[in-house]
Amino acid sequence: MSENQDKKLETMLRSRRIEPVSHDLASRIILKAQSLPQAQNISLWNAVRQLFAEFHLPKPGYVLASALVLGIVLGFSTAPENNQSGDAGSATAQSYIAGDEGFL
Repeated sequence: MSENQDKKLETMLRSRRIEPVSHDLASRIILKAQSLPQAQNISLWNAVRQLFAEFHLPKPGYVLASALVLGIVLGFSTAPENNQSGDAGSATAQSYIAGDEGFL
């Protein structure tokens, strides 16, 4: 049965009409390719400059204000615990600093 289907497919493909190619096809392809930007070999430094040129930083006042707010929020969220639970794993930064004073 597959041979019968193959023969039907072959006859259908041979019976279809093939349109001739237009005479200006090559020139249309060339004109379209000329209008597209071509891939260029760029140096690493130029690639980094293009990458950073895509980032737009806000005004410095907004950056400073948002850094201040972020610092305050992080400071309050990671406040040291005042209770004496005896947990050895919960050491604060002040205990590290106090431990390093002996070496100075």
